[in-house]
Amino acid sequence: MIYRLFYFVSLESTNTKTMTEFCLFYIGLSLFLIHEMDAIRCEEWKMFPVLSSLSDRKGYIIFTTLHIPIFIVIFWFITNVTTAGIFTKIFDVFMIIHFLLHLLFLNHEKNKFKDVFSWSIITGIAICGLFDLILFR
Repeated sequence: MIYRLFYFVSLESTNTKTMTEFCLFYIGLSLFLIHEMDAIRCEEWKMFPVLSSLSDRKGYIIFTTLHIPIFIVIFWFITNVTTAGIFTKIFDVFMIIHFLLHLLFLNHEKNKFKDVFSWSIITGIAICGLFDLILFR
């Protein structure tokens, strides 16, 4: 898979137009990955019904471990030439929905995404998704 990622990046770097077209997507994806790191700091698992009933240690381990298949799926689809295009559209929509979910759960008693840093990331993800959809998809 690492080879495929480098292969995809090398294909992209030979085509400036394509690289430009994916710029907002890559920024949004990068912000999403940073957000998931921030989610661990903010103990986001405590907001999920099943995970919130676990001890802090178990919740942390399960929440963090569940991100492995999520990241594998993301990298799999963006490195596959036949699925990259449709996946970017789907992920763009997800980035916007993700923002709306954070707004919906803003007042959740266990929500620790309260600082400017966290919200800058969350908002940046949605902005990238929205403008990527409008401009390039």
